[in-house]
Amino acid sequence: MKTSYKISQVLPTNYHLTERSYYGHVCIGGENHYTGLFDNKEDAFLELRCLEKRLSFETIKTVQDEGYYPERSIMIEEMYQQSGRTNGFYSGLGTVE
Repeated sequence: MKTSYKISQVLPTNYHLTERSYYGHVCIGGENHYTGLFDNKEDAFLELRCLEKRLSFETIKTVQDEGYYPERSIMIEEMYQQSGRTNGFYSGLGTVE
């Protein structure tokens, strides 16, 4: 089964103070990995790239990478129509014609 998503980012330790440190954060399908704390974003970013390399971040395929499938909205509408429900609303906004 494919991982649903992956995120790689540099974050501050706080937003409300002027004095802050930065750290790298990688999340792969709910599994979190962190770098140490750094005084500036640039150092945290460099360590984040090293962490990504150790985790093979770029090679991990996700459902998010697959993009949008117009067929999915058509299938959802068909299932909704077949279910006979009348208590919901299906707009069909995601369909491409």
